[in-house]
Amino acid sequence: MDVTVERHDSVLVAAVSGRIDPKSAGSLETTITAALLNGDRAVILDFEQLAYIGNVGVRALRITARVLRDRDARLAVCAPQGVVAAVFSGSGVDRLIAVYQTRAAALAALSD
Repeated sequence: MDVTVERHDSVLVAAVSGRIDPKSAGSLETTITAALLNGDRAVILDFEQLAYIGNVGVRALRITARVLRDRDARLAVCAPQGVVAAVFSGSGVDRLIAVYQTRAAALAALSD
């Protein structure tokens, strides 16, 4: 898994590529949690280039969403494709985390 991070005002955008599996899920959680230390009030995970997310990755997203919500910060996902989109809808994580079709739509919704 590779993560490229950029900021748009108080919104952290993390473009994730590759696979979120048991080896990489912790790294993703650390990236998101670190965003809070920098004062970011929202995190967008751009999954356009993500090829796979397993149960451990879904669990990490659920936990992270709760942690962010408890800290009055928001989490969103944009552009999930193929298998990743199917996992999101099948696991119900799309009811816990806002999912947007594009990065621009997510930024528009989460920007202050």
